[in-house]
Amino acid sequence: MSKYKFKNRKFPKDFQKVVEFIQSKKGIRVQLSQMTNFTGHFNRTINIHHNYDLNKNGLYALLHECGHALQPPTNVGVNSYKNIDSDEYPKQFVLGRLMNEIDAWDKGLQIAIDLGLKIDMKSWNKEKEEALITYLVM
Repeated sequence: MSKYKFKNRKFPKDFQKVVEFIQSKKGIRVQLSQMTNFTGHFNRTINIHHNYDLNKNGLYALLHECGHALQPPTNVGVNSYKNIDSDEYPKQFVLGRLMNEIDAWDKGLQIAIDLGLKIDMKSWNKEKEEALITYLVM
């Protein structure tokens, strides 16, 4: 358990819709934290950085992490890159990981559409691009 505690605060309406969606769909809880990530299908937690604007980049990060939560729990499909030896086949590993990240962004956007959320596509694409670029470094 983290030594950092974040006050429970009321989430904005759209953020809360996504929280309720992923809780009901996958039993995954969402909390504010020191980092942003999906802890996996067994730990069942999505962490969103406590400094994020939960109406903008925090919402986008949540949707993206929900996209990861909707991916297979095993190393198949978009997760099959995890079976690639990154030392022996670095380019294939980077490509597979990038495809996994793009898939999570696509799934996140579909969640937003399904929930009827209004997404500023210019802002969404900027966040997506900035995040994806970090996966191109070898």
